[in-house]
Amino acid sequence: MYSDIKVLIVTEEAPIATDLQDRLSHQFSQITHIFASEVRREISRIQPDIVLLHEGADGIGMQLIPYISREVTHVEIIYLTESKDSIRIRDASRAGAFDVLFFPDEINAIVDVLSRAVKALKAVSARNRDIAEFTWGRGQVIAFYSGKGGAGKSLIASTLAQSLQLESSCSVLLVDLNLQYGGIETYLQLESNRNLYDLTPVLRELNDNHIRSVTVVEPYSQVEVLTSPADLEIAEQITEEHVERLLRAARLYYDYILVDLPSKMTDLTYTTLEEADKIYYLLTPDALSLRILNRVLGAFNMIGIDPTDRLQLLLNRVNRDSEIGAREIRQRFAFEIAGEFRDDLKKIDQAVNRGKPLRTVRNERNISPFAKDVQKFARMMLGKTKSIAAAKS
Repeated sequence: MYSDIKVLIVTEEAPIATDLQDRLSHQFSQITHIFASEVRREISRIQPDIVLLHEGADGIGMQLIPYISREVTHVEIIYLTESKDSIRIRDASRAGAFDVLFFPDEINAIVDVLSRAVKALKAVSARNRDIAEFTWGRGQVIAFYSGKGGAGKSLIASTLAQSLQLESSCSVLLVDLNLQYGGIETYLQLESNRNLYDLTPVLRELNDNHIRSVTVVEPYSQVEVLTSPADLEIAEQITEEHVERLLRAARLYYDYILVDLPSKMTDLTYTTLEEADKIYYLLTPDALSLRILNRVLGAFNMIGIDPTDRLQLLLNRVNRDSEIGAREIRQRFAFEIAGEFRDDLKKIDQAVNRGKPLRTVRNERNISPFAKDVQKFARMMLGKTKSIAAAKS
């Protein structure tokens, strides 16, 4: 009896959970069952040692592997799949699954697999586990949001995506969810006849090839961009399932997934904010923006979005004549100001009118003050990641 090992069963089907609990109760005394929809809320509280993750016929499950691995320091994930697709099995293994079992055909092997998982847990060193947290399949979803229109979300998201790509070897995906009118393509001078809705036939089996079939590559930085359809009829057919499955699959193949959100709180906006590892809230230094931020935080509380440890402020259009300074904002809100970007409207307009992105080469000189601020912010983000990895190695 492994009395010190916590086993978590994740499945949408209660009979399967009951069967697994019956099979394992003689070996493990701590067995919990939750639904896949409860993982984000419950996984940090439960802190399991072993997770039995059942995919089911609907294909949901694989995208939870990197999320669980990131939220729990020491965990072995056994993936139970009803699909015998070799590509999906490969992707589950690459994402970090300890073992993959065909369900229900191989269910009798579960006890042996669990025994090996326990041995692996006891044998692995803390150093090796920490390093593993920075391997394939741990991409960060970063949402750019503001309750006030015109705060600069699209401009900062697009320029930051370029900068992250130019300043490192990371893979970056930029997603425009301003579905009715778009915006990202204007700043990056891109055109695409493919969009998120085109993934509908393959939503339940998304991989990197599917995602790249609907993105366009920005030629200067090589950042991949999923543009908005900018078509109301198509936009209305894009659901929260499209967004959820895209973001969870993208974690497996990209280091950074930047999502530009509309100010309106839609189902798609809510889904993205729930999935996001970090929320950058765009704030301009004026009283109206602060009042709207107060209302947004109230709305977050009402609909169940927890900004704790995820939300940071980005202060845009900063100049000497700004109505409100960073000091006052820090006094009013308990959120870190992660970055400040200077007001540079003239040079930004000139670049947009010339049809040229703000960033074009890695070590570019004479870039605008705004672009310099974004470059500095990108280097800070990349530096933090490197520092964490170095400290844990």
